[in-house]
Amino acid sequence: MSKHSGLKNINDGDLHMCSDYTFLESLRSYIQFEKEHLPTSEKAPDEQRLVIYSTAFDKLIEHVTAYKRILTAIKKEYDDFINSVKKNGRDAKLAQRKLKAMIAQPTSLMYCQRRAVELQERIAIIQRDTAELQAELQRIEESRKDKQHSAQQKTSDTQTYHPIRQIPGLTFEESMNPAALAKYIEVLERKRADLWNLRKNHYVPMQVKAELDCKVTAALDQRDELVFENDQLHLRLQQLQSVNDVITSWKSEEDGPLLEHLSAKLEQIAEMKVSDTVDSSSAALEEDDPSKANESELLVDYIERFTDLFESGDYELAAFHAAKSPHGVLRNMETMEKFKAITVYQGEVPPLLLFFQAIMNSVQDKRQLPREDLSVESVRCALQHNFVELVTHWVTQHSLTYSEALGDVICAHGDKTLRITDTCLALAQMVYSACGIHRKAAITMCKRGLTFCALEFIQQNNLTDDELCWSVSPADDCMLVLRSCPSLVLLQALTQEYKGRAPVLSVGYACHSLLNSDLEDLAMELLEEMHTGRQGSLEKAISEDPRCGAEVWSDIANCCCLKNDHQVAQEINTILQSHALALASGREDNKVMDHVFM
Repeated sequence: MSKHSGLKNINDGDLHMCSDYTFLESLRSYIQFEKEHLPTSEKAPDEQRLVIYSTAFDKLIEHVTAYKRILTAIKKEYDDFINSVKKNGRDAKLAQRKLKAMIAQPTSLMYCQRRAVELQERIAIIQRDTAELQAELQRIEESRKDKQHSAQQKTSDTQTYHPIRQIPGLTFEESMNPAALAKYIEVLERKRADLWNLRKNHYVPMQVKAELDCKVTAALDQRDELVFENDQLHLRLQQLQSVNDVITSWKSEEDGPLLEHLSAKLEQIAEMKVSDTVDSSSAALEEDDPSKANESELLVDYIERFTDLFESGDYELAAFHAAKSPHGVLRNMETMEKFKAITVYQGEVPPLLLFFQAIMNSVQDKRQLPREDLSVESVRCALQHNFVELVTHWVTQHSLTYSEALGDVICAHGDKTLRITDTCLALAQMVYSACGIHRKAAITMCKRGLTFCALEFIQQNNLTDDELCWSVSPADDCMLVLRSCPSLVLLQALTQEYKGRAPVLSVGYACHSLLNSDLEDLAMELLEEMHTGRQGSLEKAISEDPRCGAEVWSDIANCCCLKNDHQVAQEINTILQSHALALASGREDNKVMDHVFM
């Protein structure tokens, strides 16, 4: 037994030696393999070679068991030594750089001192040249003054020595007669005294005129307020008279309770407006109103005052005067043409724009809005002179009469100036929406890139029909929006369900309309997207199309063939044939295509 056990221990030792030899060979081959992949095996960087040998050492430590702690301590000593060598190398490089900087410091100081001396010399030269130029300018100024003094002296000498010319209004003999000259002096003194009296009695300073203008403006504003208050009082009087008539018409309890008899009339009395009472009571109160008798004279004086201001060149005050005119007699196109004809003026703002500003400032609570033509001209004038902020204020404050022409003017200006395109489109959208022109409002949204906002706007304003019986106008409006802003995103949004609602347009109707126009490529992009996209999307579009039948889809397939898109055409024809065979065989589960072949 002991003999066999000895043989077994020898075999185990041989096996262990074989495994160690194999590990060493693998470790040597690993080192050799890694070194071969360095830039050059002999001149490889020290850091990379150190990493290779460090990794090999770690593998050796992991392999052995009895000497693991000793080998780990040895590797730690190696690592500490290598780190200290690296640190010493870095410190040495840093010291070398500091030494170079210290060596170069005197040279740099010398160059800086030399540069400072050069700059001081240049400053001295510049100061000397400046002093010479100032002295030259002073000499030129003195010589000019001497020339002017000599010229004045010459003129005084000529006036002294030359004989006096003939006095206007006198003959030569009378100008040499002292008695005639004295009489003429008395006449001139009387004329001067008359002129002084005329100046004191018939003319006033400009400040007085400005104060009077302010008083007139305040009086006109007060008159407008009193007119408004008077209208409200007339309304109150008419309402009280109506209540009085209702109460007096009630005689006794036989006509019913007084409250029931009165409540039936109170609603009509509450709905009365100022215009209803003013027209009915104006004839009765006209004789008692002293302003009615002189109203025509006041209008004439007001127009004459405007004419005086306009002809004197005070265009700003004239514009304000016209905007505050009673009954809007000067808020018209004729007054606008007068301001438009002015081409020479002072200041940056043209008189025409001053007129429009005064009109807009006089608008209060959406009352006295300018007419449609004046609103369009005012916006056109402001945009022509690049006052976009002014137009924005007018539109947002509802100081204009909205119209389709107004929105078109704003859109056209935005197309010309790309910097303010988005602002102009937003203002035009507000105008179109207020006018109920939903088609152009949706177009402006699409131009701004708000595709899904435009789709939501179209759905909310009933530009589409959710039923199968489509009307012509909504589909045409949607196609007009698409033609104005052609894009695949908009086309996909219009032909897909949105928030549980039916598509705005059917795929067949949209593609058939586009293929018959100059937007064929857009329709082909949609069909190609459906063909290469989700499986069955094109078949679903054909089968659920409530507007287009087999003939329309056959035309679409023919157009695809003409555009060399045979795959889309083949798929369309295959779908049409499959549904046609299903209908011919009488399958009830394909009744969804009955409307296509009706």
